[in-house]
Amino acid sequence: MATDTPKLWYVAYGSNMSTAKFTGSRGIKPICSIRVRIPGFRLAMQIPGVPYSEPSFASITPRTLAEAEKGTEPDVIGVAYLILQCQYKRVIASEGGGIAYRDIRVLCEPLCGIDRKGLGDRIEMRTLATAMLRKPAPLPSQRYMAILEQGSRESQLPLSYQQYLLDKPKYQPPTSFRTKLGARIFATFWGPMMAVLEKVTRHSIQDDGTAHWSVVIMVRSTMFIMWVLWHDCVFAPIFGRGDGLLDCVVAGAHT
Repeated sequence: MATDTPKLWYVAYGSNMSTAKFTGSRGIKPICSIRVRIPGFRLAMQIPGVPYSEPSFASITPRTLAEAEKGTEPDVIGVAYLILQCQYKRVIASEGGGIAYRDIRVLCEPLCGIDRKGLGDRIEMRTLATAMLRKPAPLPSQRYMAILEQGSRESQLPLSYQQYLLDKPKYQPPTSFRTKLGARIFATFWGPMMAVLEKVTRHSIQDDGTAHWSVVIMVRSTMFIMWVLWHDCVFAPIFGRGDGLLDCVVAGAHT
């Protein structure tokens, strides 16, 4: 490998912490990896997915002063991969091509001496943050959180952070006949629609890993229609919510 090939540090805090996901599904083999903390940022499940099945995905957001004073949310801890710049473009493409996530730079701290590797106390790294959010944030699925939990164990993140991930509220699949029926109807229409959008997005990926601007607008508009017009206005009142939230929580978030 040429020594002058551009490289960068990419911080994974979600499903990409899992080796099976990052090197398997994504097909990206890092040069090396270390564990890092992102001071001033907290984990937020605010990227909208699909109601009734995968309501949300992980992102990071700056911690507010009030949240810092409460001290209930730890700094984000994740796995930093040293990868080639061209590989990072593949990461962006695999995470939706800039539709739901945006590329940002963050200052990270290695967790301990073994992670420092002569890099210093603070290193500028790249990661993906929220570009399309849903408020209040839906609950993530048990399947999705299991991937994060597995990744945190594989990477031997601090036990306290592993427990934090385990304790995060998760979306519970519907148990009542009414909500099960609503979920099935919703999936029958939106499942094929989302599959088509994924194919369109993949075929529109540009050299920098992002989707064409027209596709970004189309997918974001479709997500708005799916969540606000279909879920919030029609399905939630008739069949029950598909985001794992209580009606009182949603009402409180809008007051």
